[in-house]
Amino acid sequence: MSTVNAPIVAAVDGSELALDGVRWAALAAQRENRPLRVVSVVEPPILQYGAAIAMAQAYTDAAKAFAEGALDIARDLIDEVAPGAETTAEVIEGRPALVLRELSSRAHTMVLGRRGLGGVTGLLLGSVSTDVAAHADCPVVVVPENPRDSGPVVVGVDGSPVSSAAIAAAFAQASFLQAPLIAVHTYGGNAGAAYFDRLHAERQQLTDEAHEALGSQLAGALEDYPDVAVTTVVTTESAAHQVLESAAEAQLIVMGSRGRGGFRGLLLGSTSQAVLQVAPCPVMIVPA
Repeated sequence: MSTVNAPIVAAVDGSELALDGVRWAALAAQRENRPLRVVSVVEPPILQYGAAIAMAQAYTDAAKAFAEGALDIARDLIDEVAPGAETTAEVIEGRPALVLRELSSRAHTMVLGRRGLGGVTGLLLGSVSTDVAAHADCPVVVVPENPRDSGPVVVGVDGSPVSSAAIAAAFAQASFLQAPLIAVHTYGGNAGAAYFDRLHAERQQLTDEAHEALGSQLAGALEDYPDVAVTTVVTTESAAHQVLESAAEAQLIVMGSRGRGGFRGLLLGSTSQAVLQVAPCPVMIVPA
């Protein structure tokens, strides 16, 4: 969705990681001059009978009270980091992933913590974040703990249609953040250095073609965002490895939801999943 008034949506569940997401969303809403919508989703009660009905209702009431408390904390944080931001907050009953997926159809961007209260210890990326990143209709930003607020924006480029959408989003974010952009393109199918050492001429040709292809993919965005300084990285390393290496000091990574080589029906590609799991900064997943 690209209308001017489409909000940035942030989800809270009472966890600290969710508040990191709210902070990122509030600052984004402020710099992009967009409304901010904060939601907390409460699971509906399991259908019960007899005396269990009262217990189920008591549980639901307690869950809604907790959610309201999480929203109050989020409002205080927003007032602190982005005073004056146009903000609404509400509790919604439903399955979290399904509710957020539905909200994404009317959002400009959705922002989530990497893992919430329901997360399993040691699991870096929560099930809700994974589901929403894979299925949302708008870009989804997954925010890790204590994200940095300086450094370049890094975008993964592979020539696919969704990669073009990621490029556009990355340039827009770099412009808003007044940050340089690093565009990463990998090629060669990870055939290995030994193969390319034996075929030096072919390797040079592939390298030249990869640079040319990357320049062609970036050309339109370079014209649209002349304020963004761009560095390109072209390599035969694995895509996830090179994106993460380039993002060692980054404040945002932008990836397409699924690029070339993705299995049909697999909405979140292996490279995007790998980057989401361990990225040191927020990751924006852009759908086609």
